[in-house]
Amino acid sequence: MGNRFFFGWVRLLVGSLVLTAGPACGLFGLGLVWPTPNPAWLEGRALEDFVQPSASGRPESALFGCTRTGGQRFHEGIDLKPVRRDARGEALDPVFAVMAGRVLYANRTPWHSSYGRYVVIEHTTVSPPIITLYAHLASVDDDVVEGARVDSGQTIGIMGRSAGGYTIPVSRAHVHLEMGLWLSEAFQDWFDSMDYESPNRHGLMSGFNIVGFDPLDFYDRYRTGEVRGFDDYLRRQAVAFTLRVGVAAVPDFVVRYPSLLEGDLSETVPAGWEIDFTWYGLPKRWRPLEGAPPAGDRDFPVTVVSFDQSVIAANTCRSTLQVRGGEPRIGSHTERVVRILFELY
Repeated sequence: MGNRFFFGWVRLLVGSLVLTAGPACGLFGLGLVWPTPNPAWLEGRALEDFVQPSASGRPESALFGCTRTGGQRFHEGIDLKPVRRDARGEALDPVFAVMAGRVLYANRTPWHSSYGRYVVIEHTTVSPPIITLYAHLASVDDDVVEGARVDSGQTIGIMGRSAGGYTIPVSRAHVHLEMGLWLSEAFQDWFDSMDYESPNRHGLMSGFNIVGFDPLDFYDRYRTGEVRGFDDYLRRQAVAFTLRVGVAAVPDFVVRYPSLLEGDLSETVPAGWEIDFTWYGLPKRWRPLEGAPPAGDRDFPVTVVSFDQSVIAANTCRSTLQVRGGEPRIGSHTERVVRILFELY
């Protein structure tokens, strides 16, 4: 099917509330579809034609990374705007599952989370089996419940502006899309150790237990053929720093994402690990260590093996690693990730 015919078909469907998944599945071998009916990205149009900026009005503020508050605040996903609104200006666009998968969580109580109403889906037909998160929904479809299977392109809800603790104006209704991995089955134990005033209402699918990567960057690189899938994409992500963790255990993260493991795990539990991290804090490559556990602080036996000064200096909005006077220091975000992964609490 030629691209001209495909894009013409998509344009014909934009006026409808339902976008058929078939054409998009024909374009993407992973069964990957765009999460909204807006054809702008598929047609290669300008960023402002499909993203929803923050109050700053800058299109870049809708993107992943150091894009908020003049580059000082990190944004975990991308914000996509609607193409249809009702007479009151409320968004009408359906939101689609970007691939086939299983619903891990659906929050229908907007004030329980800054995500508002949100849905998390795990996609086990790809490697690693990533999760996608869809936030600020006006409503969640009745059949989108924990454990339910969804098809690629299936409507999971309606785009909106739900949020807990703040208000999204009608003019900035959107869906916030994240792609990433989740950290630990023991997350609740870590959460309880922190003595937060508010309870964890979202189980393992709390935002604290998720680490994401850039969805739009993946879509762009996959469309051009630069990457073949998610494993390929993560392998190509720059290593910002490498940590050595002196804990003789196999985190469930490694069991869940074996493609991130370098080498084979023998029957002997590793003495520790060397882990490569991206600048935004995703532990992308794991190498088991043999022999005695590396020395280090008993409470937090973690040391910095190496770091890329240029990568870190270009991305300072997230507290992953700080370098001052040439000396690295593990940031609060990385410490939290490591403590959750290795149950250090």
